[in-house]
Amino acid sequence: LKPSHCHAFCVDSCLSPTREFLAFEMLRIIAAMVVSALADCPRGCPERCPAQEAVQTAWVRKNFDLAKFWGVYYELAYHDNTQPHTWPIQATCMRSVKSQHPGDAKNYKDLFSLNFGAGGGKNAVCDLEFNITDKPGVFLGHWSGSMRPDLHSVSNTVVDVGVAANGSYTWSLEFQCKDDPTGGIQFVAVNFYHRNPLVADSEFQEMMQRLRARGLGWAVDVDPGLTMVDQKKCVDHASYPPIDAPVHWCGQGLADASESMIV
Repeated sequence: LKPSHCHAFCVDSCLSPTREFLAFEMLRIIAAMVVSALADCPRGCPERCPAQEAVQTAWVRKNFDLAKFWGVYYELAYHDNTQPHTWPIQATCMRSVKSQHPGDAKNYKDLFSLNFGAGGGKNAVCDLEFNITDKPGVFLGHWSGSMRPDLHSVSNTVVDVGVAANGSYTWSLEFQCKDDPTGGIQFVAVNFYHRNPLVADSEFQEMMQRLRARGLGWAVDVDPGLTMVDQKKCVDHASYPPIDAPVHWCGQGLADASESMIV
């Protein structure tokens, strides 16, 4: 990624790359402080996270194939307080690039990107990692960044997938959940991922029906509800980062601006 030109945070003139980064970090810190101070499910949720296998379809439990899971997915909608969706960031164009970890057969990497700002905007790229278990579609996610210490480890479950005629996966429903040690649920998230950035509403509604059929309607109904992702912005501006983009503004274990600034 290249140094910034003007974007939504500019007032009278362009920010330098370092000042741009610091502005982004300040906004992320404020957001993290707010969500970390509140339970994700004060009302409207089960007492504890459901067992991961219990929310999967029988087909996924029996047939899920990691080799068909790898590749590029665009997020159509989500309930996830780690993704900034309100002023001042209002991220869009979320994308997930999943691949086998090159150095560890028991892990996979997820280069998760988001875009913010006017026009083509600017991209942040995060390097998420997940442990692969011996249960199909059952993972444990890890985030070593300092922004959300409450989420250093969180379960991630493939609830259901869309299967094309050739057997490839066209979409994936993923569910994350973490219990609060003091009782209740600390964090819950649902991600609607599709191979295409723009899809017909009928296909999205099928995904929603499949999620609710697994008893997870509460995870999208609980406040603040479901957020629809604007992918058209990045389609129109061709502004997605490369699928092998370096980590930018959102890397694991990045301690300060000097370590995480790419110029």
